[in-house]
Amino acid sequence: LVQKVARAKKYGKREKIEMYRPTREHAILNRRLLEHRGLFPIESVISVWSELFSGYRSLQGQLKVSHLKADEVLVRRHFGVCTSYNPLKDYRGVIDSLLKEESDVAALPFPSKNNKWCTELLKLKTINIVGSAPFNLSKQPNLLLLSKQKLEYSEVNIVFMILKVRNDILNKVLTYLIDNSFVCNQHYSLDKDNSYILFSTKVHSEKKINERMNILRNERTFKVKLLPKVLGGYSVFKKDI
Repeated sequence: LVQKVARAKKYGKREKIEMYRPTREHAILNRRLLEHRGLFPIESVISVWSELFSGYRSLQGQLKVSHLKADEVLVRRHFGVCTSYNPLKDYRGVIDSLLKEESDVAALPFPSKNNKWCTELLKLKTINIVGSAPFNLSKQPNLLLLSKQKLEYSEVNIVFMILKVRNDILNKVLTYLIDNSFVCNQHYSLDKDNSYILFSTKVHSEKKINERMNILRNERTFKVKLLPKVLGGYSVFKKDI
């Protein structure tokens, strides 16, 4: 059946086959975990399904994943044995491999104060955050997954945005975002006059994120126009698991 689907995609459309659909995999696993009963460890269920996804993907082609060498164990555990891996020494190499189409997916650490790769996406129009790894029920993911495909929205998504602001209004903008139910993940100094703010929100559709972005773009409190860019995001599990 999987091979028939792959052939239908190949001959029915001219665009590249997207063998990796993180939102769909997440939705399947979410349903399985909601149905889970008994003492069998949920972590083992997740591990089994990770390998099943890997096998199913391999019937449509070999997925190529680039990542930092330090994250190799996590990446291999998430994508399984039927995946091709390209460990690299820095985040620019990982992003370049995606731009050059040497990989289909790039895995990078969740942004932190000293981990600024997300600022590179501000100037890249073709790369989006499309998923996360590993499959965590409640914790913040260790890795974010990048691809040239667009984010497919699930029932619940964490979506990231980045915004360039002047340093003289940085704190006011941070307060405004928090007051309007955004999560301010990090802010990075660009130069003596400007900074980047990485922030996120929980939404259920692309329409909803566009509505929230329009509110920001139409805000006139700061006497300058706020121009956030949506970077993509990842699906989250339902709370009743």
